[in-house]
Amino acid sequence: MFDSHMDRATLLQETRNILSQAGFYVSDLYALHLSGFDLVARRDDTLLIVKILTNVDALSEEFAEELKTLSSVLKAGVILIGNHDGEGILEDNVIYYRFGIPALTNDTLQNHLLEGMPLTAYAGPGGLYINIDEKKLRRIRQERNISLGSFARHVKVSRRTVQMYEDGMNARLDIAYRIEELLQTSITQPFELIHRHYHRETPTPSLPTTAVDKFREFELEIFKMLQEIGYKIIPVGKCPFDAFSKDRQHILLTCIQEYNQRLLQRAEIMSSLARIIERNAVLITDKETTKHNLSGTPLITRHEFKKINDPDDVLKLIRERQLDH
Repeated sequence: MFDSHMDRATLLQETRNILSQAGFYVSDLYALHLSGFDLVARRDDTLLIVKILTNVDALSEEFAEELKTLSSVLKAGVILIGNHDGEGILEDNVIYYRFGIPALTNDTLQNHLLEGMPLTAYAGPGGLYINIDEKKLRRIRQERNISLGSFARHVKVSRRTVQMYEDGMNARLDIAYRIEELLQTSITQPFELIHRHYHRETPTPSLPTTAVDKFREFELEIFKMLQEIGYKIIPVGKCPFDAFSKDRQHILLTCIQEYNQRLLQRAEIMSSLARIIERNAVLITDKETTKHNLSGTPLITRHEFKKINDPDDVLKLIRERQLDH
């Protein structure tokens, strides 16, 4: 279905089509030039963040960590879509991990979401591996009174290796096939692809020094005001918003930007993302303006923000301005 040499824009459109056919509500494509990630998609309670790279090896460790932060804060799954790595074309129906992020082809995504095909194989050192259900393996072997020695001889591994399989180690694809041939049943355990969330520790209220260096004076001023009224700040570097602002109950997608053309572009993207992510978004800008929102995204000026005393006041103002067109 998919040409291995297709460009990134075509790959992105194909991914969006698959997600839409699978019942996901998908973010607009115009976010491409301003976002580190490329798509956000929601189906019922499932939220998915998608990065598109024709060569999956182009994913940096730094950005992989940021994707995991997004996953942790938003309780979202994260996937990387591509068609090759540094060694060649990616195989279909196989998961390739890059810094812990699952990478796969669009054919694999289509087979999984539209055809219901479970994902059990992943690429590792030396070949392809199967995710073994170790409890089922141990139970069936014991119920059938198959000794470790007999089992090991049939699948052509050592007794110690069989014991390691039953303790949770996964098996190469060819060995897994021999195990299933012996037991006459599946012992594979499918991977959880779109519901898998990464977990991060709750961030501290203060901005990390490494993040502070990236922000200009105006941005730092607003972040400090947010902290003073009770928000924790979780900076993000490659998103259309600058940070998550988090209190005990709510998370704001927070964009801090001078009032210029780029603010208008970011406002459109923020509006699309906020609807899909189902979180409130806010634009905070430096100049006075009579506008209360841009493209449906609430707008608060620096002067207005200085009068706010607690997170409830922020949320109240945002909700008022969501309705003020």
